[in-house]
Amino acid sequence: MTRRAHFPAMSPGRWLAVGAVVLLIALLPLATSSQYIISVSITALILLVLNTSWNFVLGVAGVWNFGQLAIYALGGYGAGLIMLHTPVPAWLAVLGGGVAAGLFSIVLAFPTLRLYGIYTSLLTFSFAQVIQLVIVNDNTGITGSTYGFPSVSGLYPNLSPLAQNRAYYWTVLAVVVACTVAVALISRSKLGIALRTIRDAPSYAAARGVSPLRYRIYAFAISGFMAGVAGGLYMSYYQSMTPSVMGLTPMSVDVTMLVIGGLGTIFGPVLGTSLLTIIQTLLVDYPGIELTILGAVLLVIVVFVPGGLVGLIARARRRLTAWVSEDEGGGPAAAAEADARAMA
Repeated sequence: MTRRAHFPAMSPGRWLAVGAVVLLIALLPLATSSQYIISVSITALILLVLNTSWNFVLGVAGVWNFGQLAIYALGGYGAGLIMLHTPVPAWLAVLGGGVAAGLFSIVLAFPTLRLYGIYTSLLTFSFAQVIQLVIVNDNTGITGSTYGFPSVSGLYPNLSPLAQNRAYYWTVLAVVVACTVAVALISRSKLGIALRTIRDAPSYAAARGVSPLRYRIYAFAISGFMAGVAGGLYMSYYQSMTPSVMGLTPMSVDVTMLVIGGLGTIFGPVLGTSLLTIIQTLLVDYPGIELTILGAVLLVIVVFVPGGLVGLIARARRRLTAWVSEDEGGGPAAAAEADARAMA
């Protein structure tokens, strides 16, 4: 199957534009020597991997899973245990954390997918709270309890601080690109079509013989692996992890990023994570004002732009395409055709 078949809306010009944007983003560590800016960018990219995984199960599969931060933390702690107690290379430990998180996610899927509506949310949220309490009350020293996981060496222990930050930046950016492309491919595949059908028309999916349990378990496994890799990257970069990463405030901020960007879209996590990271960085000295502004932005998006920033951009593009078609004398039929092409 050709690339165009996987991405029917991605013309060669759009591929070129996306490639140019990725290239410009990749040049950021060379354009500045500020370790603060690079560090904030690395954190945002790790968060973007997490949000991409969460968007897949929440937006594409339509399962209101509020335990994703626990899966993220389990991936980080799993990678840390491998780094600390085995001679396995750090990059394999990160992948091992992803595999462990994926397995935990599958285990969580079985009871979760037998419930509906608010009960799904309550069960997954309770799972996250249980994992957090287990880590906090651990007296064996394995997880470090509230003090944080014991220090690990990370991916690039022999580099200077600036070179290490640059290496981490490019590594995490590559993971972001890989996860985004993977989600886009899956969304256009048989699995993605089945998941969206189960989400939007469960009766029709059942009539076509599509098993909601089987396909959504696949979604849990894929999203869990990506979240675990994000947790492993966090553990490697910061060389430790605390239970606070799965608290209620981080969960609220992450969900806000997804809704603002566009839940269930490919580039929604990118836009939402980027915008809110900029707002948080600018208001880092004003935590009260920061949360107020985030809440106000979320309220405006939910009320006036329910499709998020991606939906707003798509709507503006459709109107521009229709206006150009009418201006060229295409008439209403050409405008309607342009609308159909824009929504593909």
